[in-house]
Amino acid sequence: SLFRTWVHDPVATFSLCLLARAYDVAFLLVRRFSSLEVTVGFLMHMDKLVRLLESPVFVHLRLQLLDVESPSHVHLLKSCYGILMLLPQSDAFRTLNDRLAAVCNLRDNLGAAPLSSAAGAGHGDLSTPGLEVEGLLRRFDEVTELHRSATRRATEGREG
Repeated sequence: SLFRTWVHDPVATFSLCLLARAYDVAFLLVRRFSSLEVTVGFLMHMDKLVRLLESPVFVHLRLQLLDVESPSHVHLLKSCYGILMLLPQSDAFRTLNDRLAAVCNLRDNLGAAPLSSAAGAGHGDLSTPGLEVEGLLRRFDEVTELHRSATRRATEGREG
């Protein structure tokens, strides 16, 4: 699967989940980003991703943000807010924040129920059919640890 190939770049992996409409997996990845070292390169990739989200490639995602009653809406919205929380306040932050504010305004105007704090919190409600989600996330964690170990060894080699 592409996931196993792209897993070496967290932002690319997240982008693949968005393209594949595996929003539950994207949400779980965003949660794992808190354990990653947030480097300038990582933030630059996130910035590029936000710009891509505004391109025609992701028009389906932007339109799915309007479908507030869809079961995947909670994961999609939380994934987007997760990106927002990772970004420093910049043009990309403002662009994504404006997009998400419009979605929340729509939801409020439609009188849709607010997002449940429990919705999407666990693994029991994952809904992407045909994916062995736990195995994919395990692979992501393994590769992340391999990269972390390689970085540590390289740093120790330069210091020693």
